[in-house]
Amino acid sequence: MENRSTRVALAAAGICVFFAACGGSNGSVFGGGTGGGDVSGSGASAGTGNGAGAGSASSSSTGYGNDDVGGPSAGPSSGAGEGAGGDMSCAGETSTAELVPLDLYIMLDSSGSMDERISRSITKWEAVTEALEAFFTDPQSAGIGVGLQYFPLRDPDVPATCTENSQCGANGPCAMGICRRTRPTAFCSSNADCPSGDTCLDLGRCSVSGVMCAPPGGSCPSGGGTCRAVAESECANPYSCNPDIYAAPAVAITPLDDGSAAALVSSIAQKAPLGGTPTAGALAGALQQARAHAEANPTHRVVTVLATDGMPTDCAPVSADGIAQIASEALAGTPSISTFVIGVFDGDDDGAQATMDRIAEGGGTSAFFIDTSTDVTQAFLDALTEIRGQSLACEYQVPAPSAGQTLDYGTLNVEHTRPQAGDPTTIFYVRDEASCDAAAGGWYYDVDPATGGTPTKIVMCPATCTQFREGGQVALRVGCKTEIPPIN
Repeated sequence: MENRSTRVALAAAGICVFFAACGGSNGSVFGGGTGGGDVSGSGASAGTGNGAGAGSASSSSTGYGNDDVGGPSAGPSSGAGEGAGGDMSCAGETSTAELVPLDLYIMLDSSGSMDERISRSITKWEAVTEALEAFFTDPQSAGIGVGLQYFPLRDPDVPATCTENSQCGANGPCAMGICRRTRPTAFCSSNADCPSGDTCLDLGRCSVSGVMCAPPGGSCPSGGGTCRAVAESECANPYSCNPDIYAAPAVAITPLDDGSAAALVSSIAQKAPLGGTPTAGALAGALQQARAHAEANPTHRVVTVLATDGMPTDCAPVSADGIAQIASEALAGTPSISTFVIGVFDGDDDGAQATMDRIAEGGGTSAFFIDTSTDVTQAFLDALTEIRGQSLACEYQVPAPSAGQTLDYGTLNVEHTRPQAGDPTTIFYVRDEASCDAAAGGWYYDVDPATGGTPTKIVMCPATCTQFREGGQVALRVGCKTEIPPIN
């Protein structure tokens, strides 16, 4: 019976995936045997649609065999059982493969600027959250794990009110005054807190509108009443830069179904945009949560999605390079976590697109940059759909052997039949990511079995991943010597 995660993978990536079990002379598809059994090729046609592997040389591969996974053999494949396209035909039960389960941890910008209107009828917050809700309830997303957190989040150690700077600590000063001419707004408690030549004005609150004002005694605009002096205020920087705060999800990563989608929608409905943009702390926390989840779920692909409408304003570093370094370290870590970026901006103010591109580059992806003059809801939904498809096309689960048997990692091959193509092409094994060919691609295990580790994923190199996104059929053939690139 086809499970939900398989349906998600096939729909999102447009790829049909099959296991073709290749029997050795003893009929076993797992274990160490690599000898070719004299069986008909009809069993291999399932999954490729044209009898791939049947006959003496039906595969388009011209690769070499190998004595051990990743190790070169003494010579080229003879076509007599050494490679996937050799004389050894494949038989056995064919079943649908499962792509690696996908989990997304979304870090959503809920800063005050998200409340800005992009048209007379909708704000950025409304446009973005409408897209998220559509993604959560999309049948094609069913089974994908999704978790959610927002930024900024208030530092739990900041008091609700203050009367002096010492009460705020690093989150100060206590906003009892404002520098008269400094922009952007700078809070102060005396002239010494303002740039040279500027003065500190006492803050007040409008008697009708409740808006902060300065100096007390004046009239507030738009019928807001009188600016009245306040006896207490709030800390000027109440929002946290601590990654641990953002690593704790508002909604934990859970496979999408009706219940979990409703929980995500409900969480969004209770949130209102407010505050600045502490991007560094938020992204670091998101990657921390994604890494912990990946460690607890080693057979899953876990990625972070940073969705923002603003340039970094709070928490060091605020530079594009500095934040990209945070993403780069997570990408290079174990387990590796990619960072996708969706930016929603009113044009390219202050080099916003270059900043988003740089952060995404650090996370091993490309940014989605959305101009608010377009249909933001549709563009944001398209970005999420693209992220789903990109993440699903590139990693596959290692087939589990039958009870009492072990998988010989040196007898697995990956084959791809392009849409409307004839014979399948064998994708060469390249041992690790560093060995990927920029043009020809390849595949490797997430853990090199030659080191004694146990792989849980079959990972496509970038060029092969791009090829797979075009659709077609992928077969995992077990029992035939793993093929590696020719030695020139």
